Amino acid sequence: MIARRAATMLLLLGGVCAAQQHPATDPRDVNDPRGSTDPRTSTDPRVAKDPRDEETAGVAAANGAYSKLQGDTLYDALYAAGDENRLATAFKQNGWTILHYIDKPCEGWMSLLERDADKSDEGKQKLAEMQARGRKLAAIADRALGDTRFSAYVESFYGWNADQRKSFREGQALYKQGEAVMNEAGTPQGQLAALTPLEQSLAHSRPLDDIWGQSMALAAIGRIQELNDQQNDANATMEQARQLGRQIRDLSSVWDALAVRYEIAVHDSQYQAAKDALQEQYLIAMDLGDEKTQQTVTRQLVELEKILGPH
Repeated sequence: MIARRAATMLLLLGGVCAAQQHPATDPRDVNDPRGSTDPRTSTDPRVAKDPRDEETAGVAAANGAYSKLQGDTLYDALYAAGDENRLATAFKQNGWTILHYIDKPCEGWMSLLERDADKSDEGKQKLAEMQARGRKLAAIADRALGDTRFSAYVESFYGWNADQRKSFREGQALYKQGEAVMNEAGTPQGQLAALTPLEQSLAHSRPLDDIWGQSMALAAIGRIQELNDQQNDANATMEQARQLGRQIRDLSSVWDALAVRYEIAVHDSQYQAAKDALQEQYLIAMDLGDEKTQQTVTRQLVELEKILGPH
């Protein structure tokens, strides 16, 4: 699962996301991430007389080095340095955009297995290292955020047997097929053809407890339903996508679900439901530190308040 649509989603705000562009590939695919670390800046070798001065200088030097890094590069550097406290802080500050990073060791582990890494001692060691990395990253993220299930997600992934891994890959392929149909369809009716592969992808992900695969497939299905005036079905589907997506902070699926809820609520003059969707979007925008989105959602909330009147 690659770095995905989190950045793109920030441009698709204001509750009008149902007709958005969709990625051509399954965002869960990643290249083998092993060895992708940045060297830590060396500390001043001079010995200070007061060890507290040395500690303060070292912290300042580390902070200066890390301040130049961001995203995966920052996480890699902090992990390589064993600086779990700063890594936890970074995860907490970017809680809605770290899922792809937590998932990298999972996909890397599976990729190694698919290349028969378990047939050699060196390969077994790399597999063990990948699992250890995934578990540690998930534990740090869970500790930092307090309301996610990254550890359960990672453990589920590592626990799959050969048949389950095969089913996972088949589910990925079906998701890609559905996304391709959605992107190529010129009309909402044309997108209906994507429902079959997407529903089949969902059927693969559910027995595996693949939360991300489920939230992605459900969000895509819900968008198609909403575009084809199947409002009740779309609301129900997107609520599932929202609940699952929140468990692992799948920003794309959660935001899509709230956008569809907003659109349907406004269409049906259910303005309180529309307000609830916007308020949840606003809280997410706050977590993301996205002031522009906060302003956009605030303007919509003001307009809804005018409609709702005193209450």
